[in-house]
Amino acid sequence: MNQQNVSFNYVVKNIGQLDSVKDLTLIKGYHQIFEHEQNYGLHPDGFDDPESGWPVEIKPICAEMWRRVDDPVSKINIENMYYMNKWFRQLASESRRIAGGR
Repeated sequence: MNQQNVSFNYVVKNIGQLDSVKDLTLIKGYHQIFEHEQNYGLHPDGFDDPESGWPVEIKPICAEMWRRVDDPVSKINIENMYYMNKWFRQLASESRRIAGGR
């Protein structure tokens, strides 16, 4: 089994009952959406707009993420909504290192 997509596959399998998916699993599955080549360019703001480019079958995942951002009991916060791919994270890390940060 491809370990890279385990959380995404679990979240999709449970799309009809996302409220029962644990926060960390949902975050991981949601972030894996952006690792799929066909999903490059998706943005969580306005995901429910018909012109957003979000595939209809995975829009409920983004909706659940936003619902949990507004839920004070949830561990999901606004920063979790905006995914940075591994190349951007690497660039940011290198920039901090060069600038003398951590």
